[in-house]
Amino acid sequence: MLKSKEPVENIIHSPRKNTYVNISALPLIKNGKLIGVVSTERDVSEITNLSRELEFTKEKLDYLQVEVRKMNEDKFSFGNIVGKSKIMTHTIDRAYQVASTTSSVLISGESGTGKEVFARAIHQSSGREGAFVAINCSAIPESLFESEMFGYESGAFTGALSKGKIGKIEIANGGTLFLDEIGDMPLHMQAKLLRVLQERQLMRVGGDKSISLDVRVISATHRNLEDMVKAGTFREDLYYRLNVVNIKLPSLSDRIEDVPLFVKLFIEEFCRENHMKVPNISPEILNMLMNYSWPGNIRELKNMVEHLVVFSKNNEIQIDTLPEYINNKDDKTINIKNEKSLTDLIRKTEIKAIHDAMKECGNNKQQAAKLLDIPRSTLYYKIKFYDLNQYL
Repeated sequence: MLKSKEPVENIIHSPRKNTYVNISALPLIKNGKLIGVVSTERDVSEITNLSRELEFTKEKLDYLQVEVRKMNEDKFSFGNIVGKSKIMTHTIDRAYQVASTTSSVLISGESGTGKEVFARAIHQSSGREGAFVAINCSAIPESLFESEMFGYESGAFTGALSKGKIGKIEIANGGTLFLDEIGDMPLHMQAKLLRVLQERQLMRVGGDKSISLDVRVISATHRNLEDMVKAGTFREDLYYRLNVVNIKLPSLSDRIEDVPLFVKLFIEEFCRENHMKVPNISPEILNMLMNYSWPGNIRELKNMVEHLVVFSKNNEIQIDTLPEYINNKDDKTINIKNEKSLTDLIRKTEIKAIHDAMKECGNNKQQAAKLLDIPRSTLYYKIKFYDLNQYL
């Protein structure tokens, strides 16, 4: 400055390692002559170090996001969907064909048939850069549904976060929004969702600014939405907006030849996660598993396989660890002479009644309880009492 006589503003200087100052200086001129310089320094070490740490963290996060995306592409690709049966390969081909489009997809099928697995595979094959955001419409309290879906601005309502909150739909911008159990969405929310899908814009609760959206919607349900439309519990216009392409997943009983594939996969996964040696399973046990109807579908089979592995002995899955309802699947009637006591007779009867009711009602506990003419709480109790974990 003594040479240039020009002021210096906001120059970062590091006098020693990890120490930074912001320097500004002005020349003192009297009668056209430079008589001195005034220099001020402000310690910005903490801000600079935090900024560098943030930049490093962002680079690391970007790297991890790329790695996670690669893992998801491998894990949730169509090639990793288990099934070689004719009905399953046809379903996979149909889903793969629609994946590259922007069409809305409605995945229907019984509980436990793998609807979310298919939704993720469609997203991975779509090439969309945004996130896959899953929402279970039956798990969100009705009073919180709107704020969870659309987000809210600061001070929108009592108890709201001071900085507001971004909604699930906005998080899915540029990606895929998966609406699981869409049949359980409250009726008033259906109208608001329809408006978002039509206008491709949303407005946060308490906000006054529209946010443009580019979101693909995949929905799933085990209910019959057509019947719900006729009953007036599901909007017809939303149904047609979501049901551009319908993919119906077969129940496990319709693809029973795939059971050995799942058994092998689940045994290996469980043993790997728990650092166990993979036990042997006899053809006789596999045959019994293939002769069972599996009302809880793949989810029930996975729970059963874990049960069998946990109680295996000498690296062998024992036939006596199979539940009675699988061992005696072919027994259409109950032979009282073969039962040890009235308690055994009641137990077998109640288990069979629960299985039949849950299958009839698509695993809907409330409807099953009505069909059995018992309170829902009693049904929950008996499910837990008889260790029917596939229905929990």
